[in-house]
Amino acid sequence: MILIARAIGDDVIIRQNTTFGIARKEDLYEWPVIGDDVDIGAGAVILGDVKIGRGARIGANAVVVKDIPSGAIAVGVPARILERD
Repeated sequence: MILIARAIGDDVIIRQNTTFGIARKEDLYEWPVIGDDVDIGAGAVILGDVKIGRGARIGANAVVVKDIPSGAIAVGVPARILERD
């Protein structure tokens, strides 16, 4: 696990083989911000200056390169928000 984030909130679940970090070596200080109560699946990758909102869920092996709003579920490569009915 490579862990470089600007902030990681309270009660965050980070499963095995998760990577937080920069998206490009030119952007050495653009780190993710993980909100409170976030659940991150195994093998997820969160890169760059992105914000993961409170209570968001990141699926296993998802690659997050854009902000994820509070309460959203993000899956896939690149991660996309699942639509709710």
